Amino acid sequence: MDAVRKSESLPDNQLSWWEKVSLWCLGIIILVTVLAFISQTLAPGNALQGILDTYFLDPIRDESLADGSYNQINTMAYNVTLILSVISIGAIMRWLRMPATECTILALIPWVFWAALGEVVEDASLFGAGLQPWFVSPGIHFQGALWVVVTGWLSVVASRADDDGGRSWVTGMSIGMVTFQGFLFLTSLQDGRIGTPMEDHLNLWPVGIAGLLATFFILASHPMMERWTAVEQGLFQVGIGGCLVLYGCLHAYASMMSGLEVSGDLATIFAIDRTPEMNLEVLLWTMALPAVILLFPIIYLSLPVREKLLRRGISVPGLLPPGLDLTSYENERTQYHDDMESLAGLAVLSSPIVFLAIYGQAVDGIATGMGLEIYGYTEKHVLSAAVIEIFGSAYGFTVLKVALGFVVWWFYALQRWEYRYRHLRILMGLALMTVGLAPGLRDAFRMALGV
Repeated sequence: MDAVRKSESLPDNQLSWWEKVSLWCLGIIILVTVLAFISQTLAPGNALQGILDTYFLDPIRDESLADGSYNQINTMAYNVTLILSVISIGAIMRWLRMPATECTILALIPWVFWAALGEVVEDASLFGAGLQPWFVSPGIHFQGALWVVVTGWLSVVASRADDDGGRSWVTGMSIGMVTFQGFLFLTSLQDGRIGTPMEDHLNLWPVGIAGLLATFFILASHPMMERWTAVEQGLFQVGIGGCLVLYGCLHAYASMMSGLEVSGDLATIFAIDRTPEMNLEVLLWTMALPAVILLFPIIYLSLPVREKLLRRGISVPGLLPPGLDLTSYENERTQYHDDMESLAGLAVLSSPIVFLAIYGQAVDGIATGMGLEIYGYTEKHVLSAAVIEIFGSAYGFTVLKVALGFVVWWFYALQRWEYRYRHLRILMGLALMTVGLAPGLRDAFRMALGV
């Protein structure tokens, strides 16, 4: 029987009512935040400033000086803002006709690692006072989003300067952005160690060497970027380069601590307020183990089913073709509908956004359990602390996060996306991955370095 397709989905340049509401609400949040900052100068001590300081800025300041904590107000505000941002950015990306492919996912993944590495550098008290608050959660994610937006815009500008379409200007832009990050972080590290016990022990050469490696990587990756768009190329190159620079900062810290431990200078170690032990095996349990476990069902169950879908003309499990709205799809009785319903649920597990979202939740759960139960860390997130209190053990949180990973798979297995929501599909998976993988990586790196 032919498909029942009496109506078509909205065109890409037209917003749904809930996208309009999200854009308006996000705009109001941004406006109120800007007014709160302006009011600090125009009318010091006003109620709006008091709310901003008490529930948002003071926890960030506390975190930049030591380990601060979250509260119910800012936790709710951050979650609502995240949801509104995902919906709004997805609508804007579609309106601008930006790509929404698996290369887009790969281009954005390095920025999750960038945020986690930046937080660990801040936890190690390496940055100076001017830069340190910018690497405190949730500010680190807004800062990362700004880097992504600027990099994407510069990538478009640079690509238009290439008459031959080779995008060598994009590669040059990437080198310039990473070089800027290198100088920015080096300057802040230099300021941060002055007048501290690290002043005579922290060698900054690893940061410079990491910057050179980042440059070599960008140049080497240029020939392999032909199938990527200019935006994807720039985001991937700058993201990886920035991660290498931040790794250089952590390598400098690890070398300093190892040198102090070998010399027996425990007084300086404890003056830095850190433990001398490094626990690199943590990376095996938190990062390698869940990846290995997930690879088995993906390789032996999901990929064969996805190949079957590809042979039947369905390239993305759960994503409807252009022009077909959800209502028409649910009413049709075609081979396409039957193939999607019978095979997409298992095939979607090998989709990068689903795999990485599940992986991120597992990493966060394992890292939290080990950090609290073995290495003596404390939980500062309100919801996580409540869950741990209910279970009576941090490993209860691990079980919950693993279960949440199954919920993510179940959601994507059942959800059918109109083609116009292809950006939202990716951004939602990216958000689910980020809220798990970013804090999980931060905890794992902290435990591994003894920070």
